[in-house]
Amino acid sequence: MSNVFNIGPGKACGWLGLGLLLLSGGIQAKTEEEAKAQIKQDLIGFCSDCHGRNGVSELKNVPNLRAQPPEYLKAQLLAFRSQQRSSSFMDAFIYQINDAQIEQAVAHFSVQPSALKGKPAWRGEKWPGDMAAGEQLAYVGNASANVPACVACHGPSGIGVEPGFPRLEGQKPQYMINQLKAWQAGKRPPGPLGVMSAIAKSMTDDEIVAVSHYFAQLGGEQ
Repeated sequence: MSNVFNIGPGKACGWLGLGLLLLSGGIQAKTEEEAKAQIKQDLIGFCSDCHGRNGVSELKNVPNLRAQPPEYLKAQLLAFRSQQRSSSFMDAFIYQINDAQIEQAVAHFSVQPSALKGKPAWRGEKWPGDMAAGEQLAYVGNASANVPACVACHGPSGIGVEPGFPRLEGQKPQYMINQLKAWQAGKRPPGPLGVMSAIAKSMTDDEIVAVSHYFAQLGGEQ
């Protein structure tokens, strides 16, 4: 199990959480010293333990990073490092990663190909009444609850819009659910234009699950 000596109590909890996460995914956990050495020598390999070298994670609570807008990825890493955004797993080591390494990680993962099936679509040709709940939220939104169409900011089929709106297509559904819940609880910064907290708080649990699974399946996730 992970070694948590010589680090503060918050980082110790994070390091233990990271070890448990890796083990739960069938991935060999590393001691703190082993991780520090790998971060220095092979940062992409270290990130790949959780996120996959091609940016596709094998862990349901860990996001896919493939084809994400580079400025979005950079902003999230900086937010974790400055503690504006928190994760018991990222907090364990992000403080060790410098600006050049952040640029290295962004350059690698942002160019990994997505798994979108077909061409990006706005769905303007489809009657909303013929759409399932998740698809309807994605392309039409819910005007009665002031929830806009997701594609209005995240682009056709949720492929992301540079610089700051992330790709939703092919993302882990449980990760998207967790993030919407975090916005509801005020535990994540509101994002570009400061809108995500208000949008998430206007969504029901069923809507969150439906739209997360809709975008996930567009890129082959279930």
